[in-house]
Amino acid sequence: MARSPRSGPATAQALHRALAALGAAPTADPKQRPHGPQPEDTPLLLGVLLAKAELDAAVRADPSAYPPDGLTALITGYNALIGTGSDIRLRLMSLRLIRTAIEITTHDDATDSISEAAESATLAAANLVNALRYNRSPPDEDEALSAALDAAARFSRDLAVSVKRARHEFGKPRTQTAAQNDQDRPTGRRSATTSRHPRKPQ
Repeated sequence: MARSPRSGPATAQALHRALAALGAAPTADPKQRPHGPQPEDTPLLLGVLLAKAELDAAVRADPSAYPPDGLTALITGYNALIGTGSDIRLRLMSLRLIRTAIEITTHDDATDSISEAAESATLAAANLVNALRYNRSPPDEDEALSAALDAAARFSRDLAVSVKRARHEFGKPRTQTAAQNDQDRPTGRRSATTSRHPRKPQ
């Protein structure tokens, strides 16, 4: 299958048409959107399209399937669009990990030590991917490389603390540990705008 020329970011209208073809288009309120999707709807529609793609990939390209033909073909198709250059590939990988961390904090119990461990592990990985990208960049990225490694180390320490606490809690009735979590939890919850999160890839 030949690679199509890369175009600019998709518009809201184009995304909505694609989702409609996939049977996943959200229904807009005709009073608020009498002329269809608007530019400000683009991130929402991208999220729906991303969810649709991941749901289908879980079925068509299950990593646990053997032989892993579906996963191999999926990665081949992915690379056909983004290319094999290290910078964009690693940047997208880091952004994907950051979105995963935000999903964990958004949907899981903030006092759950296992969720905290998962969040820390994901953010440590995101910073290490950033460090890998900066390490392959010109020397003027040395400051960014150092900052990414420092952040990865901090998240790794948080990960060790959360895993230790989770192992200590394992096997105990959950009602007995609920009150302890707030006391033992590392201070300060993370958000996408705090300095504890990875530097936004450039």
